[in-house]
This record gives sequence, C-alpha cells and structure tokens, in this order.
Amino acid sequence: MNPAHITLALLMSLSGCSLVSTQAVYEEIRAQEKAKAVGTGAAPSKALPHHDPYEKERGQLAAQPR
Repeated sequence: MNPAHITLALLMSLSGCSLVSTQAVYEEIRAQEKAKAVGTGAAPSKALPHHDPYEKERGQLAAQPR
C-alpha cells in the first residue's frame, strides 16, 4: 500500500468520530434541562421525553397535511 491509501483510510476512519447524531444532541438538551430543574421545584411531568417517543411524535406531525 502506498502512503496515499494509508492516509485516505486514516482520514475516512477519523471522519466517523466527529459525527454527532440528532439523538445525541437531543439527549444532551434533555440532560441540561434536567440539571436546570434540580432544586427549582419544577414538576417532574414537564421533563422532556426520551428520544424515541420524541421522534415518533415528530414523524406523525410531519406526515400530517398542512
């Protein structure tokens, strides 16, 4: 293998490390909201749902005609 192939393989493998999924972003926002609510007396029912129910509801809303 020449150095160009090795470099290309290395760059391709490292590019996958920087990808951030929408689920990771959502879960981070959820964690921040939960941390802000600690000690404020906020009702637990106002917590954001997990990502899967959120995506399901979002998909249903997107499918509705406008």
